[in-house]
Amino acid sequence: MTFLITGANRGIGFALTKEILKKKHKVIAAVRNLKAKNLLQLEEENIDIMHLDISDYNSIVDFSAQLKCEVDILINNAGVLFKDSFPELKYEDFLNSFKVNTLGALFLTQELYKNKKLKKGGKIVNIDSILGSISNTRTTPSYCYSISKAALNMATKLLSNYFLKEDILVFSVHPGWVKTDMGGKNAPITPEESAKNIINLIENVKETGKFYDYTGKEIEW
Repeated sequence: MTFLITGANRGIGFALTKEILKKKHKVIAAVRNLKAKNLLQLEEENIDIMHLDISDYNSIVDFSAQLKCEVDILINNAGVLFKDSFPELKYEDFLNSFKVNTLGALFLTQELYKNKKLKKGGKIVNIDSILGSISNTRTTPSYCYSISKAALNMATKLLSNYFLKEDILVFSVHPGWVKTDMGGKNAPITPEESAKNIINLIENVKETGKFYDYTGKEIEW
């Protein structure tokens, strides 16, 4: 199978890349930095590193047109978090959060579909956050992150309905509180643990339009 992962050069994205390569699948690693040392050091024949700035619509269009193969599993992983608090919210942080966390995933999915790069019977996985669950969130370290992830959940639901005719499953996944640059040093879950569980979840999910945590437990929207 062929996996496409955005933000594949660090954190959860890099751990997902390594886990997928262990299973002998092909990975298209979509990154802003083509010279990311950790990816280059993998020295795997099953990985293609391609440039993609998920915050730039023109980059998304170019990437989708240049992709040479169909994708079985699209993992919209790239994300940003700007810490903030009300009433000191910053307008630019919201714009950047939506560009990456919401619109990047939505428009990459659209452009890949229009270019016939999404394989029928495949899966689209949006790496989300429980902080985007309206039912579960009581507070947040970032208004712009939580709101952009809630919007990503709506995109998941809408796309899941559209892609029924293509036999493509679409679902959101909360990766847990992971020890990354975003999650911080106090997070209890390693990227490797999260990635292993996410891949297991991807392999076993049979329902579309759902929101899961990395262990497979369903989360309320």
